[in-house]
Amino acid sequence: MDDWQDAAFSNRHMHNRTGRGSKSKHSSIFDVRKTFASYSVKCPSWLKLLDAGQTSQDDRNASLELYRLTENGQSIVGELSLPRLLHASVILAGSRTSLRAMVAGLESNNKEADAVEEEDDEESDAEADSPEKTRFDTFEKNSFRSPKFWFRWNGSPTSSTGSKESPCVESELGYIVFSGNDCRKFKGTINCASLGWKNVAITGQKLVSRSDSDARVTWGQDEVEI
Repeated sequence: MDDWQDAAFSNRHMHNRTGRGSKSKHSSIFDVRKTFASYSVKCPSWLKLLDAGQTSQDDRNASLELYRLTENGQSIVGELSLPRLLHASVILAGSRTSLRAMVAGLESNNKEADAVEEEDDEESDAEADSPEKTRFDTFEKNSFRSPKFWFRWNGSPTSSTGSKESPCVESELGYIVFSGNDCRKFKGTINCASLGWKNVAITGQKLVSRSDSDARVTWGQDEVEI
């Protein structure tokens, strides 16, 4: 586990830490609790689909809610809402390996688990040819080493008109990179096969911070509580 992950995730009852002397806020140890908040979300591809039909102003308020750490303290639990298109449970982790392990555990009794592992293994193989990893490899392609999280969402996307929900539960990947340790803003991408999305851009801004929340979040058709 990378240094920042060890500090941020190894203990569910973490204490605030600060950088030394005159070091900037970017050099302070990351406190994962800074992610616990309500975020407004912008996604041009989502808005484009909404514009194809009649929608109210409320339908244009997309959000990401991040509630708490998982029981093993290695991932973050939340929900993503893109009104009229997708409402999904989400799990965020500091590395693909941690994310894969968490999801595999939730889906251990679900046929979906094999597909998840196969997809993630292919992505891991693709990384094999990348430059030698450092202890900051969690922040891949992020030269400023801002907190980066891989996430997997699980939910039932609706049609582009929002009139009918798909009977199938989907589960796909994405990632977000926060602008700094205060986690006030993020940018990233999301995938959704049924909507034809591949690495679609998303951005977010913190609205309200929160303490740990026990909001009920479930995963998969079996509705396993996270």
